[in-house]
Amino acid sequence: MKVPFNWLKEYIEGSITLNEVASSLTMSGLEVSAIEEYNDDKVLDIEVTPNRSDCLSIIGIAREIRAIFGLKLKKPTTKIKEELRDDRFAISIANPELCFRYAGRIIRDLKVAPSPKWLKSRLEKAGIRSINNVVDVTNYVLLEYGHPLHAFDLDFIEGQRIRVGTPETISGKNKEEIVTLDGIKRTVTTDDLLIWDAVKPIAIAGVMGGANTEVTEKTVNIIIESAYFKPESVRKTSKRLGLKTEASYRFERGTDIEALKEALDRAACLIQEIAGGRIYEAIDVYPTKIPKIEIPFNTEKICRFVGINLKDEEILRILELLEIDVEKKDNFYIAKAPTHRQDISIEEDIAEEVTRIYGYDKVPSQLPSLFKFVTENHELAKKRQFFSKFRDYMIGLGYSEAVNFSFMSPDDLDLFELPEEDMRRHYISLMNPLKQEESIMRTMLLSNLLRNTERNTARGIETLKLFEIGKIFIADEKTPLPQEPVHLGIITKKEEVKSVFKDDPYDFYALKGLIDGVVRHLKLRNVRYVRSSESFLHPGQSADIVIQDEKIGFIGVISPKILSKFDFKTKPFICMAELDLDNLFRLAKQEVTYAPFSNYPPIKRDTAIIVSADFDSQIIFDIINSYGSELIEDVFLFDVYQGKGIPEGSKSIAFRVIYRAFDRTLTAEEVETIHSQLINMLINKTGAVLRA
Repeated sequence: MKVPFNWLKEYIEGSITLNEVASSLTMSGLEVSAIEEYNDDKVLDIEVTPNRSDCLSIIGIAREIRAIFGLKLKKPTTKIKEELRDDRFAISIANPELCFRYAGRIIRDLKVAPSPKWLKSRLEKAGIRSINNVVDVTNYVLLEYGHPLHAFDLDFIEGQRIRVGTPETISGKNKEEIVTLDGIKRTVTTDDLLIWDAVKPIAIAGVMGGANTEVTEKTVNIIIESAYFKPESVRKTSKRLGLKTEASYRFERGTDIEALKEALDRAACLIQEIAGGRIYEAIDVYPTKIPKIEIPFNTEKICRFVGINLKDEEILRILELLEIDVEKKDNFYIAKAPTHRQDISIEEDIAEEVTRIYGYDKVPSQLPSLFKFVTENHELAKKRQFFSKFRDYMIGLGYSEAVNFSFMSPDDLDLFELPEEDMRRHYISLMNPLKQEESIMRTMLLSNLLRNTERNTARGIETLKLFEIGKIFIADEKTPLPQEPVHLGIITKKEEVKSVFKDDPYDFYALKGLIDGVVRHLKLRNVRYVRSSESFLHPGQSADIVIQDEKIGFIGVISPKILSKFDFKTKPFICMAELDLDNLFRLAKQEVTYAPFSNYPPIKRDTAIIVSADFDSQIIFDIINSYGSELIEDVFLFDVYQGKGIPEGSKSIAFRVIYRAFDRTLTAEEVETIHSQLINMLINKTGAVLRA
């Protein structure tokens, strides 16, 4: 916005200097990016933010200066000395939801000619070229009031009427053609708002007038338009046509609906002064009112929010300078923003207005009190440290960290064949997603990790170890906010090639060993691996991880059926796991107490039993642990066998029990008695057969 300084001073009562104005406007949020020399004047180039449409005018800038310096505002005269009456001309609005108000004034018997020197000069300083005295006045008032006007040649308007509406409403068509003032034929569609006479369209509302009613040197009678069009409608039309004008720039951001009559009268006065003519009464159609927003605010809260200490009188004085009406109500105030300030709607806006006029430079610098609570939240600090240790642990084992967006596709829930009752189907949809593949908040980490693997495989990566630590989001019907637990997702991938190493770092047992290491480090007890029912895992190579009868995750090999739905050219072997780190943090033993080792030797007993092929080996551990002997130090599985010598439909499970006492050396007889009782109990409870 280019503002000639001499023109600006005409609207301020009091003495102001160029440097004071430039500095104060910049500090209050309207940056003066440059000051240009123009003959005997200076022109301020002001950067106006999109929300401050009221400052796209000379009077708007003058209002800001009045508020900053506490001066008085002088407005130009808009009083018309004599008005004639013409009952033949009519204005109607067919789409009041798009045009809230439309006013017009007829001026007859004027003389179109070049503009006087002062008018040309002011327009040129503001970056607008002179056309003729009538058009120049409409542009002058646009700069002065910030409200676009348009002049039609009255003699080319058929039927003595103006209608405002879309092609669909007025003509019943889905498109219309109109030649605009720039000489280009443009096609407007169903939703574009047009200005019509009784027969044809004569302007694109809020954007540009039509060539068929252009004011030329032959024009003697005109009608001036001053209207309020819905900003979204003007923006949509302007963007679709690729047509930007000074008028559309202001209409898109919102003009002052109450000031449009004042701007119309100002233009009529100037035209009569410069071009002569007889002014007729205004025709004002106002079907859609914009209610004033009432904003409750508390002065103590504003001071606390900003970090200043102002009395109520000072705050009310600043708001009065900004033309914001304030009413006292009990222990708070209600503010009513003027119609030219459409950007003020909430209490924080009131706080901003008070602060910028008071002076941002006067606000003392200090850290917000919010920061103090973060350092005092020991539980949160411990949890972050806990997650950080996991990250270091995974990186130390050769895994690479993946960082994905917190979104996923709802199709992934079907792709992974999750049951309808599964909690992971309780997702949160995004209102404005960028694409369908990222239209819901993720309820699992593995869908994105599997797609990471797919993309890396397409780029020739044969072996891969990835992990991700992040939140998932589960909708909760009981609360308005979702559950947001932090999960750890792990995935390993290798091609179908034989490993040269005895221990394959990409197989199921390697991943299980990683989780076992986590369990040992956290000193967790009663950890069990039970057969998993996860639909996307291989039924024979998967397990749920249960701690104290609570499922905290799962581990397994991806089902070939699921892999076939992805774009893998080969048949990779992919293992994955997902753990609920929030639950692990809660269950982990925070304080560790150390016990001495026994100085006496252990006695080991190996046993093999034959059970059915679908027997869950976890049952063995549960039975042995329930025996309750203090002499049992450890038990572990070391062999599972199916084949020669084992009945069909059965398998052999071999396990070792380690016995040790803290106060003596155990005898063979003592251990044999306990072990025999233990095996008998196991056989009785499981129906197993002792393998010879």
